Parts: sequence; structure tokens; C-alpha cells
Amino acid sequence: MASRLKFLVLPLIAICFIACQTDKAPELKPLNLLSYGVPLTIMAPDSSDVKKDSGFGLIEEVTVTGPGNYGLLIQSSDAGNSGAKDIKEEQLSSVKAKNRNFSRIIEEDETGFLYELKFDSTNVNFQFFKAKVEGSKEYWFTTPYTGRYTEAEAKRVYDSLSEVK
Repeated sequence: MASRLKFLVLPLIAICFIACQTDKAPELKPLNLLSYGVPLTIMAPDSSDVKKDSGFGLIEEVTVTGPGNYGLLIQSSDAGNSGAKDIKEEQLSSVKAKNRNFSRIIEEDETGFLYELKFDSTNVNFQFFKAKVEGSKEYWFTTPYTGRYTEAEAKRVYDSLSEVK
């Protein structure tokens, strides 16, 4: 009886161990976006899908999606008179004032912020915004229009934006 129990218990323990393992997010590697009209290199999963859209006339959009629920929308346009810090402050004020589901700021730096949207007690989404002005262009890095992101998923992409070149 004891030997039979070993044959049942050991496989169950192994199955539980494998099932309880969390999926490791894919490693982020440099992705040059010059061929999509954006002269920047971001960090993204190796097998990312990149799509370019002309956006709304004066704004160019590039969406990068990949494994591990990686999602990044880059909007570019001619730079105005504002620097990245001013753009970030305008966007932060706008998110707080106009988004009725805004809950809290998770993280904030000079040019960006990560925040929580709470639709109800169980329906939460995390988004981010980061600004960059380079030469005559300004770039807005945000979560894509569609998609649901955990705090860890959004933070992973947000943190990777510090390495944009």
C-alpha cells in the first residue's frame, strides 16, 4: 500500500510544482524602429509585431506588441514649444481630470508616469505615459488603445522606456 501511495503522491507533487510555476516574461532586446519612421531604438521582446499607422494626419503611430502581454504605442509629431517635462505634466493633469476611472499614480518621474484605472473592485487596468523630445520631434509612449495590463506588465514596459535611444 505504501509503495502505491508513493506512485500516486510523487506524480501529483510534480504536477502541482509544474502547474504553479509562473510564466517568465520574455527577455527584452533592442528593437530599431527606423524602418517604421521612428528614429529610436526601444527594448521589446524578440518576436514583437510592429505596425505603423498614419494616425490622425499630423501624428504618426507605431504599435509594438509581443509575448508576455507586451504593448507599446508610440505617437510622434513635430515638436511644439514644450519640453518633455511640460508634456508629461499636461498629460498627468489631463488623465486625472478627464478619466473618471483614474485611481492612483503608481510611479512618476520627470517625463512620465504609471497609473491605475479602477472600473470596479475587481476590474483594474494599468497604463503609462512617457514623453521624449528629440530634435524637431516629440514622442509619446503609452499603452496601446486596446489591451488589459497588470501592474507588472505595464511597469515592465514603462521601465524599459528609460533605455530608449
